[in-house]
Amino acid sequence: MNYEKIIINTLDSFGVSRSYTGYNYVVHGLLLILEDDERIECITKTLYLDIAKYFHTNWTCVEKNMRTIVNCVWNSHNVELLEIIFNRTNRNKKPTNKEFLKYMYDYIMQAGSEVQIADRYIPVVCPISNSYCAALSAFYVRLSRMIK
Repeated sequence: MNYEKIIINTLDSFGVSRSYTGYNYVVHGLLLILEDDERIECITKTLYLDIAKYFHTNWTCVEKNMRTIVNCVWNSHNVELLEIIFNRTNRNKKPTNKEFLKYMYDYIMQAGSEVQIADRYIPVVCPISNSYCAALSAFYVRLSRMIK
C-alpha cells in the first residue's frame, strides 16, 4: 500500500501548498507513525526529533511548521473532508499537532483499506481547480471496482 500517496492526496485535497516546509514534515511524520504507531504518544521526545534529524533542523522548527499545516487544513474550505477525518462538529476547536496526527493516522489507515476494497471514498484533487473533487473521487471508486 502506498500510504505516502494517500497522505499527499489528502493534504492536497485540503489545498495545503507544497511550498510550506511543514508539508514535508507532516508527510514524513505520518510515514514514521505508520512504521511505529507508538511514536504518536511522545511526539515531542521522539517524532519531532526524528523528523528534525531527517531534515537537518531542530524540533522547534518542526513543531511550528507542522502547526502551520494544521492551521491550513483547519481553515480549508473542504468541509466535507474535514467532517470525515476530524468528525468535526465545532469549527472553533482546532486540533493540536498530536490530535491532528492521530486523526490523520486513523484516516490513512481507513483510506488504505478503502482503496484496497474500493467501498466508499477516495479523496481526489482536481488538476484544474487544485481542490477536492467529488466527481473524480466517485470516478476512481468505480474504476478501482472495475479493475478488481
